[in-house]
Amino acid sequence: MFQNLNKKQACIFYAVRDWCIKRVCSLNPEQFFFYINGGAGTGKSHLIKCIYSEASKILSKVPRYADDVDISKPTVLLTAFTGTAAFNISGTTLHSLLKLPRSLKPPIQGLGNQLDEVRSELLNAEIIVIDEVSMVSRHLFAYVDARLKQIKGTRRPFGGMSVIAVGDFYQLPPVRQSKPLCVHDPSEIDLWQEHFQMITLTEIMRQKDDVVFAEMLNRIRVKGKLDVLCEADRNLLSQAITEPALCPTDALHIFATNKEVDAHNSATLALLHTHIIDIHADDYRKDPRTGRMALQDRPLKGGKNELPDTLKVAEGARVMLTRNIDIQNGLVNGAFGKLLRVVYSENDQHIIKLGLKMDNETSGKNNRTPADDMVYIERAEENLKQKGVVRRQFPVKLAFACTIHKVQGMTTTSAVVSLKSIFEPGMAYVAVSRVTSLSGLYLLDMEEKKIFTNPEITAALENMRQANLDDMMPLLHVIQTLSRSEVFTIVHHNTEGLPAHINDIKNHHELCLADVLCLTETHLRGSFVAESLHLENYNLFKRNRHLSYTNFPQMANRSGGGVAVYVKSDFQVHEKQYIHNVTDLEFLALKVEAPVSALIAVVYRPPDYTLRPFLKNLVSLLDSLEIMDCHPIIVCGDFNENVLSSANKPILELFESRGYAQVITAPTTEKNTLLDLIFISQPERCLHSGVMKTYHSYHDPVYCVLSCDDS
Repeated sequence: MFQNLNKKQACIFYAVRDWCIKRVCSLNPEQFFFYINGGAGTGKSHLIKCIYSEASKILSKVPRYADDVDISKPTVLLTAFTGTAAFNISGTTLHSLLKLPRSLKPPIQGLGNQLDEVRSELLNAEIIVIDEVSMVSRHLFAYVDARLKQIKGTRRPFGGMSVIAVGDFYQLPPVRQSKPLCVHDPSEIDLWQEHFQMITLTEIMRQKDDVVFAEMLNRIRVKGKLDVLCEADRNLLSQAITEPALCPTDALHIFATNKEVDAHNSATLALLHTHIIDIHADDYRKDPRTGRMALQDRPLKGGKNELPDTLKVAEGARVMLTRNIDIQNGLVNGAFGKLLRVVYSENDQHIIKLGLKMDNETSGKNNRTPADDMVYIERAEENLKQKGVVRRQFPVKLAFACTIHKVQGMTTTSAVVSLKSIFEPGMAYVAVSRVTSLSGLYLLDMEEKKIFTNPEITAALENMRQANLDDMMPLLHVIQTLSRSEVFTIVHHNTEGLPAHINDIKNHHELCLADVLCLTETHLRGSFVAESLHLENYNLFKRNRHLSYTNFPQMANRSGGGVAVYVKSDFQVHEKQYIHNVTDLEFLALKVEAPVSALIAVVYRPPDYTLRPFLKNLVSLLDSLEIMDCHPIIVCGDFNENVLSSANKPILELFESRGYAQVITAPTTEKNTLLDLIFISQPERCLHSGVMKTYHSYHDPVYCVLSCDDS
């Protein structure tokens, strides 16, 4: 999962991961507020899942001081405004999680008797993720802040929790709200502008197989109302224009208004189905004579947002859920499916259940009947606005077509889109960006003036503070400022198993920037090197553990350990296979002769290898390297000596006594220790050094960038 993160995604991932590790180490990192911005298909949901997985794993190790703390309670909360968006990230709605009232008008209501229950559930929570944040209103955002303060018992913003807001303000704003959350409103407290920093994802992942289409989507996303489409974009969209009769009937039709949607749904139902069923709502009103709720003879006239008076459906018709039934199980408002069975009561013709085949394979997984793999839903019950009336009706509607608002956050292979009645910024962009390629887009019409964004959003995002994550990829940042021909880069990494993590290494954005990649704890056995271990444009040298000990057979026969070095294939290298008096040491020494001259040794010291024999062998190694009269000498590895501790550091002292400098200064492990070291005989040649980030090992990689100029 993590291997697919692009550079920008990985920077965000590592920033959150780094914060979590500091929390576990009781370093009290500062609360963070990230806004992850990005157009449709830039991999925001995938990034959320990666962050959730890693952060939950790490934060479960935070020291909890109360004996009765339930460590099974979540440390990371995944939320969204709508049920569909929440299910897409395996989360829950903000209203459900925080027990928010339907009306968010001031004054803000407390939790009352529910406080202890919610506080217990969220006791361990450290990070809250809010997806599709563009749909979150200012009032809802203020309510979330106030609720978290109440739950956590602190006046710190959002109750002291770190917040990751994710979404695209160029998509659709909250329904019936005046200004998007990111646009400053001087009449209200601005939590957004005060706290949040933005990181923008730009690489499109959803349409990555149709790059031309993806680039066009990026441009129309930010197109102003008075801007003119470039000729290439106009031609591209024109290719998608299709006569209605030629559009696939089974493709989802997307319109701007409910009126258009209703007309298409009714026409398609009549065209494709002959046996149409009317499902009337069961409305109940209190009988003044008996005081009991009595079923009315016919449904009353309900409002447009209430459960419908009458549903017209047919077996085989496309439908959509209109209420959240079970968010965690994917039975959410906006979930699509097909109505396959209408179930009647035994005694009369009253419809009691509808059998649905959901489009999403995971929707309703826990509710399906084994016999037919269908989800059976019953009538929902709601109070109508008419006082004293209770309605029971199925929370579904026809879905041969739906509105643009309903498809936000959705991905499909094909869709038929009408832009004719668009009335709001961002609608056209949301509609056409649902498909994965241009070949799946069918445009019924194309009015260029309907493609526009809200200029206030453009101004707000341009003025928003940017998060600087350069230190999450320090080597990449450094290399971009240097001429590769003038520097020589060495990286050391304790892999905790090369075969297990070779794909992590291949997909890492920095490890393969190394000219020489030194690895410890490779866990290799035997002389055979599997094809999977080959890195393109590198030659591999290795020394397994069993070859490294003469006088300590118990260590030689133990699994694990071992060292290896990948060297760029255009380097001239000689392996120093035998070093005088080095009999019990896991090491590998190489002499690099071109394009630079250097001696490089990688060393691994197991945690239980006592210092006396280790130092004796290390001295012999250094003696032999130093008489070869080749500089600089670089010795790197995992020495299992924490140079940040106050204890004696005999390994460090040995190197320093011989004129070497240790160039790594930051912690290299998840426990905030510095075990992975790089010693250089000519420290003045070191232009840059530091610690990189990774997720697959307890150890982070370390690097040094040396000048090729030996003058």
